[in-house]
Amino acid sequence: MDKRFHPAQAALAAGDAADLASLLAADPGLAAAISSANDHPTLLQCLVLSMPPVDRLEAMIDLLADHGAELTDPLIAACGCNNERAVAKLLDRGARIEGNGRWSPLEEALYFGQEATLSLLLQRGAAADNLRKAAGVGDLEKVAGYFDEQGELTTACGEIAWPFDRMPIPPDSRRDRRHILGNALNYAASWGRVDVAKFLLDQGAEVNLIPAGFDYAGTALHYAAHQGRREMVDILLKRGADPGVRDTKIHALAEDWADHFGHAELADHLRHVRLNTE
Repeated sequence: MDKRFHPAQAALAAGDAADLASLLAADPGLAAAISSANDHPTLLQCLVLSMPPVDRLEAMIDLLADHGAELTDPLIAACGCNNERAVAKLLDRGARIEGNGRWSPLEEALYFGQEATLSLLLQRGAAADNLRKAAGVGDLEKVAGYFDEQGELTTACGEIAWPFDRMPIPPDSRRDRRHILGNALNYAASWGRVDVAKFLLDQGAEVNLIPAGFDYAGTALHYAAHQGRREMVDILLKRGADPGVRDTKIHALAEDWADHFGHAELADHLRHVRLNTE
């Protein structure tokens, strides 16, 4: 962050609420100020991204909120790192559970695989109000509701989005039916939502598509392997998933993703399938 923020950053890191209070008293605009120096430009975002959380986290959130800090973007950030204490406190302080209009806390938890935060958000009333959210939380009824009687997607399904607002997804991809279905399938695969994945495949989701909306851009098989979802992997393989497809970020196979994230048996299984189908 910019030099103006450095003393307050040190107070945040130390969990020193008294020092933070003094700094805010001396510079009343500091809590709401935006740094030009990184992707997490406010003090509150820095605070909630510090893991494990400092002991006086809630008190420091109160201090920053009382001095005008914006709450919703820090809420989203806290969901990405599974900072449940920050999520609960920020919601109590009025952060918008529906998000900032571009991205939501629920999507952040789903995107980064944060199960505890996902459960908390659902308990607090977060809505699965687009196709990828409904697919990720496993709400088959809502997923089906985004299709009309002819099997076409309704406009309520939403456009593809991701957390990186500085890197916009091209409009043609955001609104493309193939990519919207594939994006939702990846969320279902990552979270092991078997019934949803089968439904999306039946609706025309392409099992080997690498859809828009993911920095580490892989197929549904990659995302199932990443999370160690053996049942999902086998369903995708039966539906034609190709274990020889490489992601477009690091050019790795689904078996490599499984290996990297500690799912050795699943990696061996995928490797065996691949070698016997080449």
